[in-house]
Amino acid sequence: MKKLVLLSLLTLSACGGSLSDDQRKKLHEGMEQQKIVQLNDSEITSAALDQGKLIVGIVEKFQTNERKLDSVGTQYHAKIKWSVPGSSSGRDIEQQLIDAYVTGMATGSLQDNIQKLHTGSRPEDYDSLLYSRPIVTIMPDGVEKLEGIWNIYLSKKQIVLVAAEK
Repeated sequence: MKKLVLLSLLTLSACGGSLSDDQRKKLHEGMEQQKIVQLNDSEITSAALDQGKLIVGIVEKFQTNERKLDSVGTQYHAKIKWSVPGSSSGRDIEQQLIDAYVTGMATGSLQDNIQKLHTGSRPEDYDSLLYSRPIVTIMPDGVEKLEGIWNIYLSKKQIVLVAAEK
């Protein structure tokens, strides 16, 4: 066995194994991407909240242009949806959020929200997060009207990768 290991080392050293600077740089970048990063739930949630705020800040500028929304979604590895109260086209979670925001308007507590989308029976089994931000206008009589909600679906894996880069 020792002879086999020694023979393998001699063979590898005889091959030269020289890499160009470009190849060496790509190798180090690949190693960095494969590095194990461990984040707890609060760090993942915080990073998802930051990522969601960033994306909504961008998409609010051109909310009616579907191609630009898709482009931003592709760039940030997210799915972007606009939900309107009274529409039945959204997922159950989107409808629940609209109901919660409409109810919350009475108390004046409309704020950004982050939800873990569970894939299993255990609370730690989730593979994506949903960031939502309500858009409210104030009517001439001072009453708030919920125009709609930005829903940003974020992959947990992508959030961890973004958080690891920071």
